[in-house]
Amino acid sequence: MSGPMQPGTPAMGVGLHYGGTDRSMPVLDLALAAEQRGLDSIFLPEHTHIPVVRATPYPGGGPMPARYPRLWDPYLALAFVAARTGLVVGTCVGLPGGHDPIALAKAVATLDALSGGRFVMGVGFGWNVEEFEDHGFSGKVRHDVVIEKIRVMKALWSDDVASFEGEHVRLSPSWSWPKPAQRPHPPVLLGGRAVGVTFRRIADWADGWIPMSTGSLPTLEGDLARLRAAWAEKGRDSDPQVVVMQSPRPPAELRDLLAGYRELGVCRVLIDVPTATAAEVLPLLDATVAAIG
Repeated sequence: MSGPMQPGTPAMGVGLHYGGTDRSMPVLDLALAAEQRGLDSIFLPEHTHIPVVRATPYPGGGPMPARYPRLWDPYLALAFVAARTGLVVGTCVGLPGGHDPIALAKAVATLDALSGGRFVMGVGFGWNVEEFEDHGFSGKVRHDVVIEKIRVMKALWSDDVASFEGEHVRLSPSWSWPKPAQRPHPPVLLGGRAVGVTFRRIADWADGWIPMSTGSLPTLEGDLARLRAAWAEKGRDSDPQVVVMQSPRPPAELRDLLAGYRELGVCRVLIDVPTATAAEVLPLLDATVAAIG
């Protein structure tokens, strides 16, 4: 089981996490600017909708960010990005609990195939229980439903004749093409807090982890040791992929942070740029490029 960076390990990517809306810098403009500056990726979050009345508190504390009801559909937006750039595209995180898994598997396979294998599927269970319940399931079974939907998608991506029989989701023996360009499927990274159940789920069915915090370097070494221990217990024979979000920092500080992530074996760092206009966002891209050198 590998730990920190080993000789021959691929270089760490640096890209963007962007909660873009119809009122902020257009996502394609941002993607083109990122590629021109040598960044390697853009990841988008997802909320299908936000119920006006909800009991679920915003997990970040305080009021929910105003951008949440206005977020672009990530899969459609990323298709535009993939068609116009060579960037890696991904969700950070997507919420498969809000989708029919058969249709979502087809959309993801199409995006991955047409992009030449450039899609990374970050997934989460979703903090907004009312949002999840509007899609037809009780919030009490949220985790089980999402896991079953992911298993349905993996079967459709991997098998010529796919089927699944779960407690909440089923798929009769079925054909579905295209298959993703990445085999057996695009990386599925679970977004979640650094707790035992998250690490066990990653080891059981995911390809890696997205820590759900921006700027996780101070505690990441211990967290990754726990993740890799759970990974080894499941007999997984390659290192989990780890994609972290990092809030913008001045170039000198960010340079040190990136070096720390690289030493720990992180495969990609996403700079969490604000939902704002180009006048505010582009200087942050330039600062990031200055940190990378």
